[in-house]
Amino acid sequence: MRIKNFTDKVAIGILLITSSFSYAQTPALTSTISGVVWKDGKPADGLRAESEPRVAGILVKLLTADTQEVVSTALSNQNGEFSVKANAGNYVIEYVYPADGFTLTSQRAGTDNAINSAADADNFTAPFTIVDNQTISDYGLGLVAKENTITYCTQKESVTTEWSQNLILPKSTVTPIPLNVKIFAAEAVYHPVIGVENTATASGYSITAAGKVTMTMPINPASLAMNSDVTIDGSLADFDGVQDYGGTSGASVFNKYSFANAYPARNTSNATIITTNFVGSGNDVFTIPTLAQSSVAITGSGNLRTSIETYVSAGACVVYTYAEGALPVTLVSFNAKKRENVSELEWKTTAEINSDRFEIERSIQGGDWEKIGTVAAAKQSSVLSSYSFTDSEPLNGQNLYRLKMIDSDETFAYSRIVNLTFKNKSELIVYPNPASERITVKSEEQNDVSKIEIYNRLGVLETQSEDGNSINVQKLINGIYSIKVYYKTGFNESQNIVIAK
Repeated sequence: MRIKNFTDKVAIGILLITSSFSYAQTPALTSTISGVVWKDGKPADGLRAESEPRVAGILVKLLTADTQEVVSTALSNQNGEFSVKANAGNYVIEYVYPADGFTLTSQRAGTDNAINSAADADNFTAPFTIVDNQTISDYGLGLVAKENTITYCTQKESVTTEWSQNLILPKSTVTPIPLNVKIFAAEAVYHPVIGVENTATASGYSITAAGKVTMTMPINPASLAMNSDVTIDGSLADFDGVQDYGGTSGASVFNKYSFANAYPARNTSNATIITTNFVGSGNDVFTIPTLAQSSVAITGSGNLRTSIETYVSAGACVVYTYAEGALPVTLVSFNAKKRENVSELEWKTTAEINSDRFEIERSIQGGDWEKIGTVAAAKQSSVLSSYSFTDSEPLNGQNLYRLKMIDSDETFAYSRIVNLTFKNKSELIVYPNPASERITVKSEEQNDVSKIEIYNRLGVLETQSEDGNSINVQKLINGIYSIKVYYKTGFNESQNIVIAK
């Protein structure tokens, strides 16, 4: 068996045949190696703090320690988490990430391997041993943002192909515009089973199972295709009368992984292209339409059949590089916590060049942002600086917060978004109760009611209204119901009501 990556196979007379045969349960890989990919604050200490942001879309490859054969692959998810599967053995992990946007933090800086970074300067862990039925979580990766860059990443989880989805990444909000834009792309492919059956006379065969990801980029040339495959060669005896992808005339292999990555997948320094595609306000994004497909190719007898399962995950990162001094501050943390009925916002910086102020902005659902306060910046600083702001009147429901970091020449950048949720401070009043014709709701937020729903005792929606703070109940039969009131702030409340006519 051989595993090949980045293979574009062109062959004459390749036969593509699939079967709906069902296998017995795929043999399990019993051991799990997991970790978290995070962005280490500055000054970097190699230790993961809960307040530090996670990074999605980073390719993780589990390799045998002696031959570096690919055993398992994965992409870090939206929470920065990953896990790779194996059986007992000696392994290393290799990480692949956008090197224009990140460097690595120091390896094993500390004593707790669950929260420190596992990779050396060459992106590999030290060799390690795992036994069957063991789970270890010592192999996270700490990334440090390079100076004058901002990197955003996203990931689509591993699912059965074919699938199609837009990968969404934020546009640059910094002025002046970036010097260049680079996009990193990666895929991780998993085949739980690859089977071949010879239904005629003895024959040699070669079967290739592949996962392909095609991304439509906002940079010409627009189409980017990543393809990774697993190829199995062998020979089979005459058909033994049973199409089981086993016995003397069949063969099956299980739990095969492959990967591909492209970096930079696309890049540009053209100011017109950058402005058109990658520059916007704090709410603007660009999309990468992404299609994942699977394929199987067989060479050999015309009577070979296959049965294959394929799962594909895809990820993308965008790296914006700016002129020196374009980023007003180096923000290392931004956190929010509730204290009674107020929001406490705290943030820290390690470098400020001509910084002027921080404007604190709040939103309900990430749409319309309003400025709720301003905090003066340190102007010039190369040491750790701490800031705070209190929102004494948070909204009922979800509160989204971000910082607008403004330089002395009015250039600016936005922080990541944090959120807190507060319950409605007033008690919901529903009247009349019992009711026969119409029910009205009353609360401090009654002018912000977005929808009213009424459910029966089985939890089935009976009626709803999106017009004002009342709802008609004439069509409901007598009984006990639950009324659910939604507010524009994202909060909702429920209460039991009685219909009696």
